[in-house]
Amino acid sequence: MAPSTTSNPVTRQGGLALIVGVILLVLASLLFPGGVVDAVDQTDFSAALGAAAANASLAHLASMLSIIGMFLYGYAAFTWLRLARQGPGGLCLRLGAYVSVFGWSLYVVAMGMRQFSVHLMQRGMEDLALGTYVSMAGIVIALVSVYPIGSILVGLGLSARFSSTNIFKLASYGFVLLGVLAIINFLVLQHVSGIEPRMLLTNDNAMQAFGSLCFVIIGVGMYQGRSELTSES
Repeated sequence: MAPSTTSNPVTRQGGLALIVGVILLVLASLLFPGGVVDAVDQTDFSAALGAAAANASLAHLASMLSIIGMFLYGYAAFTWLRLARQGPGGLCLRLGAYVSVFGWSLYVVAMGMRQFSVHLMQRGMEDLALGTYVSMAGIVIALVSVYPIGSILVGLGLSARFSSTNIFKLASYGFVLLGVLAIINFLVLQHVSGIEPRMLLTNDNAMQAFGSLCFVIIGVGMYQGRSELTSES
């Protein structure tokens, strides 16, 4: 039997927002100096900030792309609220959407601080810039402690809408898996000594890539008008 589809402009727009948001965030991660461009150890804050300041215009552009991508994610999350039904699945989806928006807001704040630290470097205020950059890292840690919860809740909420197994339900379970792995990675960072922070950062980057794939799959389903991913109003 062919999958049921229906048309709702709001959820279609939410799906498109997810897809474009992923593209912008991936592009930003590739462009930001110190990552792929002029790669340095991102756990060495002085080196990371120095690489960004050495190519300040590109750093500002990448940060702005990240912020726009997060706003698009946020728009998609608010369209998920239209999908929430009564029952445990609907409750998980609602809570997951709110937690996710809060986490993505932390990311926007962190990107703003990163932009400001690069701006301070441009003005020759290195000590203040480094202090701002370190504070930004604290905001990112707060994000890392929040987003796994949102990911698990959203995954449970979306998966509950599917009666049969398909790629969209698997992507929903992918969010749950991502959240669990991210929590484990975060706990290891907090409590296990002797492991290089760079390894944990690499793990987190790999998980974010997996999460981006899940976002694209769900976004495509929303844009296509899959009945399970489309609201009636």
